[in-house]
Order: sequence, then C-alpha cells, then structure tokens
Amino acid sequence: MLRWLFVFVIASIGCVASLPDDPTLSADLAVETARMVISSRGVLPAPTPDAGKCENCNGTGKIGDGRIVMTCPECGGTGKPVKSVLHPAVFVPCQECQR
Repeated sequence: MLRWLFVFVIASIGCVASLPDDPTLSADLAVETARMVISSRGVLPAPTPDAGKCENCNGTGKIGDGRIVMTCPECGGTGKPVKSVLHPAVFVPCQECQR
C-alpha cells in the first residue's frame, strides 16, 4: 500500500506545472511523509532462542549434511546449550622488552 502512495505522490508532483513558492508547505509535506513512513514501519520482534537447545545443532547433538554426520562440537552431542565462562585476560609480558 505504501508503494502505491509513493507512486501517486510522484505522479501528482510530476503532473503539477510548478510547486508553490511557499517553502513551509514543502517542508510540511516532507515532515508528514517522513512521519507516515516511520509510523508504518512495524518493529519486528527478535526471535528468542530456545534455552533448552544448542544453537549450533538445533538440539540434535549432531551436525552434518545427512551423508556425513558428526557430533556437535559446541554441546558435545548432548543437544543442550553449554554455558560459557569468561575468564579475565591474562597479562603476558613482551618477550623483547620484558615489561
């Protein structure tokens, strides 16, 4: 529907010999067009991952194309997500300057 509105607006502007000399009218038209476009956009909800399935293998524990199948390296074949533990960075001194 929005596509047809743009086609109509472009066609009607093309049919008019000249736009009005009032710059506020053009500014109001631009603002209303932008407002209509933004309000017509719907914010799509982000898909929520299933907390009980490994995202890599989709909970099957196996990955592959059907002919070649192997154990999922992310979950170890359990099909359940593995909680990752972040460790703090380890300071390694420079071998050249020993700092």
